[in-house]
Parts: sequence; structure tokens; C-alpha cells
Amino acid sequence: MRFSEIQKKEVIDVTKGSFLGFVQDATIDIVNGKVESLHVGGGERNSFFDAKNKDTKRVNLTEITTIGKDIVLVGKKEAEK
Repeated sequence: MRFSEIQKKEVIDVTKGSFLGFVQDATIDIVNGKVESLHVGGGERNSFFDAKNKDTKRVNLTEITTIGKDIVLVGKKEAEK
């Protein structure tokens, strides 16, 4: 998968059901060439370009549950009892 395919996707935390922001950038390990984390920009859903100026969070690749067509899901939803 190319980075351009996940860039600008919404990132949702499934444990809280909250919108975290949009995928803006990535941290890549230069030794092995693998993605370590995604940089997610906060902000409003309808103002992606303004979100670049706001604080960004790093989401480790191990925290990502699913990369869908339009969204990236982060965190593990606890099993229902």
C-alpha cells in the first residue's frame, strides 16, 4: 500500500469512539525502510488544510486495527460479555 492511499483518511479511536484527526505524515525507520508510526492531525473534519497547523499525535503501527477504504481504526475494541 502506498502512503498516498492512506494520507487524508480519518482516524477513529474505537475504544472511545472518537475522531482523532487525519493521517498527515509517517515516521519511517531508515534502516529497514518500514513505517513505525502515523502522524495524525487534530482538527475539524471539514477543515483538513487547517488541521496541518494544529497539534499532531503519533499513532504506532501496532495500535492500528484496520485500514479501510475511508478510515483508519485505532485501538482494540473490548470483547462484549
